[in-house]
Amino acid sequence: MVHTARQSSLLDSRMFRALGALGICIVLGVVVAIIGLSHKSNPGGSRRRPGSQDEQNEITTRLLDNMDGGKILQNLKALTTLPHVAGTTQNNKVAEKIAEIWRQNGLQDVHFNKYNVLLSYPDYANPNHVSILDSSGSVVFQSSGVSPVVIQEEQSAPGAGVQWLAYAGNGTVEGDLVYAHYGTPKDFKTLEEMGVSVKGKIAIMRYHTEFRGGKVMQAQLHGAIGAILYSDPAEIAQDGTTNEDVYPSKAWLPPNGVQRGSLMMADGDVLSPLYPSRSDLYPRRTIEEAKAENMMPSIPALPLGYSDAYRLLSRLGGQSAPPDWQGGLNFTYNVGPGFKNDADGSSRIRVEVHSSLQVKEIQNVISYIYGSEEPDEYVILGNHFDAWVYGSIDPNSATATLAEVGRAFTQTMQQTGWRPARTIMFCAWDAEEYGLIGSTEFVEDFANILTDRAVAYLNVDLISANGTLNADTVPTMFQAVVDAAKKIPNPMKSELDLGRKTVYDTWLNARPSSIPERPDYPQMKVPGGGSDHHSFLVYLGIPVVDFVYQNTTSKSQYPLYHSLYETPWTNEHLLDPENFAVHRAVGQYWAELARSFADAPVLPLNASVFSQIILNTYIANLTKRMEPYKSTIPEMQDASDQLLKMTEKAKEFVSRSTKFEADVFEWKKVLWLTPEAKTAFAGINKRLKAVDRCFVNPRGMDSGPAKRHVLFSLSGDNTYAGVVMSAVNAELNKLIKAKPEERATPGRNLAIQISTVQYSIQCAINTLNSMI
Repeated sequence: MVHTARQSSLLDSRMFRALGALGICIVLGVVVAIIGLSHKSNPGGSRRRPGSQDEQNEITTRLLDNMDGGKILQNLKALTTLPHVAGTTQNNKVAEKIAEIWRQNGLQDVHFNKYNVLLSYPDYANPNHVSILDSSGSVVFQSSGVSPVVIQEEQSAPGAGVQWLAYAGNGTVEGDLVYAHYGTPKDFKTLEEMGVSVKGKIAIMRYHTEFRGGKVMQAQLHGAIGAILYSDPAEIAQDGTTNEDVYPSKAWLPPNGVQRGSLMMADGDVLSPLYPSRSDLYPRRTIEEAKAENMMPSIPALPLGYSDAYRLLSRLGGQSAPPDWQGGLNFTYNVGPGFKNDADGSSRIRVEVHSSLQVKEIQNVISYIYGSEEPDEYVILGNHFDAWVYGSIDPNSATATLAEVGRAFTQTMQQTGWRPARTIMFCAWDAEEYGLIGSTEFVEDFANILTDRAVAYLNVDLISANGTLNADTVPTMFQAVVDAAKKIPNPMKSELDLGRKTVYDTWLNARPSSIPERPDYPQMKVPGGGSDHHSFLVYLGIPVVDFVYQNTTSKSQYPLYHSLYETPWTNEHLLDPENFAVHRAVGQYWAELARSFADAPVLPLNASVFSQIILNTYIANLTKRMEPYKSTIPEMQDASDQLLKMTEKAKEFVSRSTKFEADVFEWKKVLWLTPEAKTAFAGINKRLKAVDRCFVNPRGMDSGPAKRHVLFSLSGDNTYAGVVMSAVNAELNKLIKAKPEERATPGRNLAIQISTVQYSIQCAINTLNSMI
């Protein structure tokens, strides 16, 4: 039942009639005094947010005009002179350079935030190798273990070309080779059905889509003694493999390029789960315990380019691989084990990996533009700065842009006297590449403060192409994310020639809506893993957006991902040759989105869109999944009954959120720029912030205590991908697959998980109500 009598007391005109002017002044005076004391006499100053729409538009215009692509390129070159892996002296120098640029740009309270964490390094003087051995043990072929330099002035630092994977097991193994396609659970099952086992053998797997650490862990769990990951031309050299078809002629990976990366199966420091890895706190897990819990592999693993992979795969014997396992190398792929024309089975592979685990200090860089009216409310902008090599794309294309966003804000403030009402917080995260470590430790360290003060987190990991904006975000932010894109001029002349004037126009054309009720919304997916927004969302329930400019035809990683060839020449000549126009547009979008959250009297968080997505998409999809089994699996009855109850509760959420926002709209017209507005809007905003937090289960989910969001989490098979109601769907899968005599427990657990989501929906309804 919808209790329509429960209207927001903050929206009740009687409240304002009851409050005398003296009372309001006293309350506001106390609030201002408290804020002033907590922020050293309010360093944000007292300049007001813009009042009229014309004034807001003027600020936006100035902010966008002040963004300078040339300065972004200048920043990029300053940040990418050397390889800068987390925990190294070179990366500490990058952190110091970021702090220097931020201070020069006028950001406030620039400081470092340090943790001691477990990292992994190769032996740069002794590269990893794959060798082919003949029956006598002699080496027939050996990979160099080093990618060749192409642009001498940008890529020649010692050790830059070394090919390695973080957290790979140290050691040397020998055995037969088996081709395991993408290394997914499904792929290993296919091998088993073909009668092929990887037990005691070395698995070679293709990069693509799924997380690399999951591939190696699957190989280990199936008994492999070593693993090789290679990039196949079918994914990363689609125009061909000649010099004219690949880098530096085009942005496709050359034959000896490799993708580096982490194999860690957890986020944050593996030795301090759920707690910050500060030097004054005792570690909560040992390295041996982490390996026993499959947080990192025990087997040696390394990456290969497709030139070296050709030497291995072209020799493989055994059965032909299935048609969808065939790749872009010019032969028929076989699965092995062993080589063709090897009757005595003596020819084999040797994998040598030289790696070490070390506890090292990392440091995030933090700074602010203090808010003029609500300095304790944070709009957080974040990007990481550590890289596997030079990192001109991932991550420093965005690092350089974030620095320019800060400069554009301070220039606009100097020109106009304006200052954002809420604090804008700038974060440069360390050790993201190893497993989101810097941001995760920060979230664990300041969880209570962030839960109370954070308005939204806006993440950019990189700028990988010049095709289209792509934004993964939560439904409460859909409208704000779309509105900001409509204000950004299209950076691509080719798109302007087609009549697409804004970033939004290209985005909607490239990624049409997946929501029938909202054809004006480009496709926006649930945020997955793989970048620093993750802990803010799944652990704290803070609304996040993770956006990127990418290729219009593919959403997978760009071909030069984590390679030696991510240097400024690539950005300037292959990705963004028109005066860094795309980098500038990303900066404009980042800045305008931040301004909208920092300045809006009522936060642009849309509870009604959220409620409609829950009802019409999430619950509708679950209902569709369960429907075919209701008549054949009687153990689903309790869950079906609970689903009906959750559906009714979601309808109530739609009704309540729609009414709440209609009331807010009316009172904004009444209260705009009145003395009472600040107090009333603060109460409204408190509720809007709390809606997303309702979907965090403080007890943790079955997938782990760090994964607390009941709606949004990661795929169990691919931690890059976000999924909805994963706990519900996991129990549904168990129930569907269970034998009749085993269905009782998953049937009951399915009802429990549906009930847990329903509880969060009720929390959101209660949050929008004025009384318990």
